[in-house]
Amino acid sequence: MVTTIQPKSNTRIILALGLGAGLIPLNSTTIAVALPAIGVHFGADDSLLSQWLIVSYLLVSVLFLGPAGKLGDIWGHGRLLRTGWVMFLIGALIGSFAANIPQLVISRIVMGLGSALLMPSSIAAVRNSVSPEQRAPALGLLAGGLAVSAALGPPVGGFLIHHFGWQSVFWLNLPVLALSAWLARDLDLPVPEKSAHPLRFDWIGSAGLISLLACFVIGVRLTGWNGTLLLIASAVLTLLFVGWELRQREPVLDVRLFRIRAFTCAILVIAVQNFGMYGVLFQMPYLLNELYQSPANQVGLMMLATTAGMAICSPLGGRLANQITNRWTALLGSLCSLCGMTGLALTSNWSALLPIAPWLFLVGAGLGLNTGPAQATVLSAVDEKDAGMASGALSVMRYLGSISGIALLGLLLAQTEIPGIQRYQLGFKLYGCAYLVCALLAFGMKLPGLKSSPSRS
Repeated sequence: MVTTIQPKSNTRIILALGLGAGLIPLNSTTIAVALPAIGVHFGADDSLLSQWLIVSYLLVSVLFLGPAGKLGDIWGHGRLLRTGWVMFLIGALIGSFAANIPQLVISRIVMGLGSALLMPSSIAAVRNSVSPEQRAPALGLLAGGLAVSAALGPPVGGFLIHHFGWQSVFWLNLPVLALSAWLARDLDLPVPEKSAHPLRFDWIGSAGLISLLACFVIGVRLTGWNGTLLLIASAVLTLLFVGWELRQREPVLDVRLFRIRAFTCAILVIAVQNFGMYGVLFQMPYLLNELYQSPANQVGLMMLATTAGMAICSPLGGRLANQITNRWTALLGSLCSLCGMTGLALTSNWSALLPIAPWLFLVGAGLGLNTGPAQATVLSAVDEKDAGMASGALSVMRYLGSISGIALLGLLLAQTEIPGIQRYQLGFKLYGCAYLVCALLAFGMKLPGLKSSPSRS
């Protein structure tokens, strides 16, 4: 059981949590802009830097999301949020004063751990701090904020680097952390009550989860037998992990939750829509560069159409869910993204870029409508004491969907025997199928009422 103390202002609390969580995508995109300046400063190759500074951050984040979510349920999400803020602060300071590339990598690893602590606890905090009827709108606002944060990364990073040097992308975290902490100064999050049988953290299960995710994440990025063997190892580890978790009193991820249809369908909607979204986001720069040799800033401006759709419709999706329920809103969002993807797939004349923007906007709008209701369904399907575990699973599935979408893009780009525009049209069709799957999954997102988590023996 947990004790909940409602915050004085939901809006202020959501803003505080959104600012903290917004550092996660912000630090994914600002560092990409800083790579050339860092390379010049240290005399390092840009491609090598991208492998170490970008991949290390993302890999550490995805590996520790699941254990961090469960740790929040045991230790308290408020404590985990504060720890995540401190780790971001430490990582930013190490990066700001880094004297060599290894120190920068350490900085990114520390910040990756901080992001793993922040994301599930931020989502769980929203779930446990607002009323059920406000859950979807609140999560929609949070999702919209994350989309805006990711979009602001390149222009903000470029401005700061031009005027203050590459170290400024690390210093940027400090005022954001300070403002987030000040806004959350009176936030009392649920804390676990002491009991005669204290909860124990599942260290073996956590190691198994980290191992299977590492094999999958690395395996989908490799070609040939190395990648195939890692994917097979991931599948075997998954079976072992499920068997272990079913025998645990307090598993790091209670696989029994997947017996709840609404939980499973909603979490798959998040994974599959991210599969489609990241495939398109990463495919468009290749397409525009091949057809038009478009400079990076023009590609970024074109992709703002998708970000605008997400930012505008994320809050709208949460409010709409209160009127027509989560599943019908998710269905509407999935069909909206499907329409946008269909428009891109059927476009054969790419002589002008402006007519493409409405299709990209529709894709983003559908994502915005989907995200809040789907996340609210996942979190409403579990008990309050399992909110962190559900949030961790949600965050992991989001990452896995994204990584799989990018991996498929790599396979498509390797098909050089297919002419350029036809190859990209095939990609739009495949990613469009993802939103058709989301539409079908949305029908299963019906919550019959307040649902308890499956009992554990």
